[in-house]
Amino acid sequence: MLRRTVALAVLLTLALAATAAARTVDVVRLLGPEIPDAGTIDVPVLLPSTINLDYGAGRMIVGEAVGARPGVKGRYDLTLSATRGCGGASACFLAEFTGRRGAKLGYKSNNVRLALGMRGHYEPIHCGASCAPASIAWIQKGVRYEIQAKALGGKTGFVKAANSAIRAGNRG
Repeated sequence: MLRRTVALAVLLTLALAATAAARTVDVVRLLGPEIPDAGTIDVPVLLPSTINLDYGAGRMIVGEAVGARPGVKGRYDLTLSATRGCGGASACFLAEFTGRRGAKLGYKSNNVRLALGMRGHYEPIHCGASCAPASIAWIQKGVRYEIQAKALGGKTGFVKAANSAIRAGNRG
């Protein structure tokens, strides 16, 4: 009986620790001031409404435009980080949302079905000398969109985020 109680206590502690690290964030609210006008960059800005990050509640999240400056046509880069000016460093990177006019998908296969009958490619986290976050990419009207994130939910979570972005349409 004592073993079962201890095992249950350990499992409950692990479950609570995992839940404490999960945080659903409002992507549009965090990036709102940074979202470029699609007319100035010539690319519709597609963002999911929310994403479930692997990042504790109550901790700071900063939204920044990295490659969405006025005059830069055909692309945007919007990021969520733990600090301003993160630059994609592993220690502070949380998520990146990009759009590139004319870019290729970059994968040999489409392995996910998305909203509006589109297909895309999901890539799980992979590690070599360092780890790359999981991502999902798709082509829509000549623009390659990608979401990379330290997010929970695996393939299902990324498909949900991509579908949210596709269905919401241009946010710029």
